[in-house]
Amino acid sequence: MAQQHRDSEGKSLLVLGIIWLLGAISDRLWFALDRSVPAWDQADYLTSTLKYLQALQHPQWFSGEWWTNFWLLSTKIPPLAYILTVPFLRVFGTGVDRATLVHLLFSAILLASVYSLGVQLFNRQVGLWAAAICVLLPGLYRFRLQFLLDYPLTAAITFAFYCLTMWKASEGRSSATDSVTDVTDVTDRTQLKERTNKKYKFSPSPPSSLSPSPTLPLCPSSFFWAIAFGISLGLSILVKHTTVLFLFTPILWLAVGAVRQKAWGRLGQLTGALLLSVAVFGPWAKTNWLLILTGGKRATVDSAIAEGDPGINTIDAWIYYGKHLPEHISWPLLLIPLVGLILYWRRRQDSSSILHINSCRWLAVFWVGAYLINSLNINKDDRYVIPYLPVLSIFLAYCLTLWPSRWGRQIRWGTIGLAILTMLFHILPLGGAFGHSLVQIISPGNSNYPYLGKEWPHREVIAEIIDREPYLQSTLGVLPSTPEINQHNLNFYGALANFQVYGRQVGTNLKQVPQDVRSLSWFVTKSGPQGSIRERIKKAQNAAVTAIEKGDKFQLEKTWILPDFTNLNLYRKRVQPVEIQPLNEARLQVQLDGVTVAGKAVPGVALPVTYTWSGPWQQLQSGLVLVTWQNQQSGDIPPGQTFRILHDRAIAQATLHPGMLEADKFAVGFRVVDRTAMLPPANIAPGTYNLQATYLNRKTAETYPINVPAVSVKIEAEPLDMRSQAEPGNDDNTDKPELDLVTQLRAMAVNLPKGLPGLEPVFEQIGRINQYDPIQDYTVQAEQALEYRLQQEPNNLELAYALAFSRVLQQNVKSAIAALEKVTQLDSKNPYAYAYLAFVHLYGWHPKAAQTALKPALALNSNLPEIRVLNGVAELMQGNLIQAWQDLQYLKKLKI
Repeated sequence: MAQQHRDSEGKSLLVLGIIWLLGAISDRLWFALDRSVPAWDQADYLTSTLKYLQALQHPQWFSGEWWTNFWLLSTKIPPLAYILTVPFLRVFGTGVDRATLVHLLFSAILLASVYSLGVQLFNRQVGLWAAAICVLLPGLYRFRLQFLLDYPLTAAITFAFYCLTMWKASEGRSSATDSVTDVTDVTDRTQLKERTNKKYKFSPSPPSSLSPSPTLPLCPSSFFWAIAFGISLGLSILVKHTTVLFLFTPILWLAVGAVRQKAWGRLGQLTGALLLSVAVFGPWAKTNWLLILTGGKRATVDSAIAEGDPGINTIDAWIYYGKHLPEHISWPLLLIPLVGLILYWRRRQDSSSILHINSCRWLAVFWVGAYLINSLNINKDDRYVIPYLPVLSIFLAYCLTLWPSRWGRQIRWGTIGLAILTMLFHILPLGGAFGHSLVQIISPGNSNYPYLGKEWPHREVIAEIIDREPYLQSTLGVLPSTPEINQHNLNFYGALANFQVYGRQVGTNLKQVPQDVRSLSWFVTKSGPQGSIRERIKKAQNAAVTAIEKGDKFQLEKTWILPDFTNLNLYRKRVQPVEIQPLNEARLQVQLDGVTVAGKAVPGVALPVTYTWSGPWQQLQSGLVLVTWQNQQSGDIPPGQTFRILHDRAIAQATLHPGMLEADKFAVGFRVVDRTAMLPPANIAPGTYNLQATYLNRKTAETYPINVPAVSVKIEAEPLDMRSQAEPGNDDNTDKPELDLVTQLRAMAVNLPKGLPGLEPVFEQIGRINQYDPIQDYTVQAEQALEYRLQQEPNNLELAYALAFSRVLQQNVKSAIAALEKVTQLDSKNPYAYAYLAFVHLYGWHPKAAQTALKPALALNSNLPEIRVLNGVAELMQGNLIQAWQDLQYLKKLKI
């Protein structure tokens, strides 16, 4: 019998492998034919895989800082799917079709889990039919052919549910007779009747391992499966945090059952598994928890409003996914199994087979719970619920096996054959219009044909930018947002080119259009439909298109005719902010060859300046220049006025990029023309200001003075009649130069001592300037320059606030705390200084330290709502609920 069992199991695994292989062949054939470009989310996820590929080139497994930066690569979306894609990219190379090879792994996990669940809950036959149905479900193969997180999530959730099921089944398992009967085919009535008479005496609800006795002791396998579930749950959350929407109900079901049965050991195992899952996903979540929470609102509430999803107080919200069930499953795979169940139910009193009540109940707990919780989510989309389809496939497979034996085999094979034909008609353009109409009757929903037309010009756009600026990293402003032309897929193709070009969507805020146009050198526009441009930003987008296409600041670089017969236009700024060219001779150090600046300026108004640098490539690329315009009569400056202009930043605004050029090309020196603007402070004293400059190597911290040409600027004693330094350059004058981002950061930091009122303009501007510097290197530039400045002037409060601000923007908790502790020393009478320190402590999960930091603030002003709310959060994180409740009442007084 044991040998027969092993032979049967081996045959089943062989059949399972064939199912996986046929699905893989079908998928790879589709990808071989497809010439499309990834849409929004797909391209964004593909870019993230390239980021992790780059990060894992030189891992530092024992460096805490490296791990923090590793988790920060994906701040809002868990990164496990990206990480698992990296080995495939290393072996097969980069590209859309190669990245999707990871789906072969997820398909193997999914099919193995579904098969194993079918065997555990029913029998091998159900497991194999369920695996076949999984390959053929429209709701799964549509998303198997796209690089989205929903298919990996489906595999991860199904595997976690399998581990949970095995843990449930292991309860009290003391003998082989407690396990689910191994039935090869429920239609084999004679053998089934014999085995049933021996074990269950025709009980309609056999004492399966899925409904054990609470009095039995814990067995070793239960510990194994509890650990397996904890790890698999944590890994599933690391694929996507919506895992909890699907597994919450079965976990709660088991927890309540353990409490009712007083099975405290089992409850302890389940609690331990949940804690183990936290240990798995915790490092990423702890690093990014605030962005996860804030990003969740945009991904749910804002998206639901924009897409017009039904409100949860309407019937449509609760039947939304039910109406889409035929699209997910297809009519044959939905109706034929249900007919088999109905026929079986009608003849059940005369049947010798077993209706697996407990198994079906367990599947229902998962599916019904997942359906209701996802219906409660106000943001609706078909792909959000596909993780419950594999569990549904097990139930449908079981129902297929309930057909009478006389024609059951023909029904099953006929159903699967029809599902195969339906899938082929949905993924391949077979049968023309008639075939498409016919398949829509059998299986409603969108077909997913491979795109066979003319290639889209994304690679050519990126190549054109690199050809024009081979030594520079470029940010491309993308104004249209269609599935084929959008910021995400242009950004992805730029990442394929060694991250030399980044795509960013700009022109979305009418007030910020002038700054968008001033800050970027490259734009793409498109004729015809502009895509998913929401009504509130159409006016801004039109203004940006007009400024670029009809203004005199940009020239048309190249035009492509797209497959949809519209035009894609690439524009380049006529006067480049950065120009670089190789020299005939080498350079030993960075030199300042020339400075062009207006002879006169007024306080608080951006002043155009052009620096011409030359030097060796490595020093130019790694160099910060600490530029000071100093008043020579600084000793006579009255109190309250400043006597210098700081213009610290990276050479060429940190855009120097080696590209694809060979190493010997960089042996010569290079000249960099750097056109930018500096900001004389609003309180600067009138007078003549001369230039001083110091070079600081960002990698080695080496410094040396730079010889400067004889140049000066005269500050006129004129009243400030333009915008304040808090919002530099924020007006409609497109001729006005844009300040470099480090200067903008320092200007925003001036507002920090004011608390929440001062933060409002900061929040408005940070998102904007982050678009211009896609990797936010300006925050690192500012930090390094300010660290050097503070070594020279340790008591400069303005510099201390700016340094803390730069570190907070980098989410560097440890160094931000150190900087803010310095701020509290210098600004000890300002309660907001302590509030900032407490906030960062809370962000780093240090509630006790946060509460300690707030004590001086409470002493200074105990009625400030910001201080009391932060204190309430600190109390809450420490479990002091009563005090937390009292302090959190001040939320009502916050003006946010």
